[in-house]
Amino acid sequence: MKIAICDDEKQLRSILRQKIAANSGDIKITEFSDGSELISSKERFDIIFLDIEMPKLDGMETAAKLREKGVSSLMIFLTSHEEFVRDAFKVKAFRFLPKPVNDKELYEALNEAENELSADDKLIIEQRGRIYEVLSSDVLYIEAYGDGTYIYDNAGNVYDSKKQLNQWEEELSGQGFFKIHRSYMVSLGQVAKIEGTTVTLAGLQKPLSVSRRNLSAFKEAYLDHVRKNARVI
Repeated sequence: MKIAICDDEKQLRSILRQKIAANSGDIKITEFSDGSELISSKERFDIIFLDIEMPKLDGMETAAKLREKGVSSLMIFLTSHEEFVRDAFKVKAFRFLPKPVNDKELYEALNEAENELSADDKLIIEQRGRIYEVLSSDVLYIEAYGDGTYIYDNAGNVYDSKKQLNQWEEELSGQGFFKIHRSYMVSLGQVAKIEGTTVTLAGLQKPLSVSRRNLSAFKEAYLDHVRKNARVI
């Protein structure tokens, strides 16, 4: 498991690192002193501990930019001010931890995050004789072509699958995906904007078309997904 700690206070990062390392097994912890460093990193993290109050780029701005890039990491915010909780819905926060960080609350948040990650489903993709495992939470959308499909993830990878779109639709039923068009199925967790008959996904500039007959059901499914996954405490 890969964990990032982003805080401008070196001492706090060090303390948090020691506590996390003492409670977890096979982990890699990377520290960042400001949000721009984290945004520039090409490494994928499972969990990000993010201080809200930082100079230059604060935690909320950092989280928003990461989500725009398609980063799906679980974000645990560190803050001394509860008024920021309301803004967390916009960046899909996983938990809030008040400063100074309490050991019990920290370990509870870590355990819940680990349970969340272990429950994440994977897509098994066979491509040119090789088998790839892709976390469903990392998938942006699936596109139909001929007799197969392309799977696009938030790291910029494209996988070629022999499965047709209706097969993926059946396989991923109940896992936060919606077929918006005969050619596209998108991850509801990666939706950045719905405008007219198009949807823009996190990290992508070009929007995808939504068929008019699916538009109303798609909006309803998206709002339901947001309500069910708003885990702010």
